Amino acid sequence: MLFHDHLLNLLPRPSREKIESLEEAREAAHAAYLAASTAEREAWQEAGLAEARARDLATSPPGVVRDVSFADAYREVQVEKTNAPAAMPEFVQTARRRHQRALAARDRAAEHWAQFAFVAEAAHWLERMARLGAPRLEHFAPAAPKVRDIPAEVERIRRELAGLDDAWRAAEDAPCPADDLLARAIAEIDTLAAQGALTLDPRSRGPAPLGLAKKLRPATTLAPGGDVPGLVLPGDGGGGLWAWLHRDALVARARELAEALPQDGVLSDDQRDAEFNRIARQRLELERVEEALICAAEAQGQTIARRRDIDPRAVLEVIEA
Repeated sequence: MLFHDHLLNLLPRPSREKIESLEEAREAAHAAYLAASTAEREAWQEAGLAEARARDLATSPPGVVRDVSFADAYREVQVEKTNAPAAMPEFVQTARRRHQRALAARDRAAEHWAQFAFVAEAAHWLERMARLGAPRLEHFAPAAPKVRDIPAEVERIRRELAGLDDAWRAAEDAPCPADDLLARAIAEIDTLAAQGALTLDPRSRGPAPLGLAKKLRPATTLAPGGDVPGLVLPGDGGGGLWAWLHRDALVARARELAEALPQDGVLSDDQRDAEFNRIARQRLELERVEEALICAAEAQGQTIARRRDIDPRAVLEVIEA
């Protein structure tokens, strides 16, 4: 069982009763799959025994031989040898058909059990909420809209959800505004230039008041994880100094690169976050309606499989207080 008491106690009573019923259905589907899998394995073994028996009969000399049938009783079998190719015995064909039927039944049971994957996802979500000290959950189950064809309406909602998925991916891939990129590029240049800026101390009396050689000199150190010294640059290799010397040229070049960027469909960070929030809110609203329709269909004797990735809040019919 996935929903133990410490999780069930987080849910309001209607949500707890609903998920307990769904988990029982999931366990029943799992038991049916195990039974179908056992039956398929037994049918496979019987088919193998039938084929082995057919091979033994085919290689027996002419005459009467003793054979063990599947009824566990001895019987006499008249074996006749001819030059014609041996036909597949009927008992082998029967055993193979029985195995194919058992295999199909196992696949159907596996598919039915897989339809309850959303139960595990809901349990994992609630487990995370418990670890994070989630706020109190309240029951929230909007009424299903009045429609003539519930399965058709569910399919329409799922197409709309697929469109929201496309909108989410479009927001993820949306280009940044050129001004934002340019501002960050200039900040990057200024940070590196500040690290390489040369200074003069009026109190310096030494032969190298700039410390230029120290900024540019590489050093020989042990390579990470190695035993042989290797030549590495311990600092920026003088990159900061060159960025300081050519800061204006770098900024001008970055501005040229930014001006050449396409600006169709750009989103700033704030705009992209707002789009993500809009899509998430709209998606949850649709999924709540989808779940309400599925429950309405179940009340009418219709079964509509839930999606594995349906929002657990929609299945559990909860809202954060």
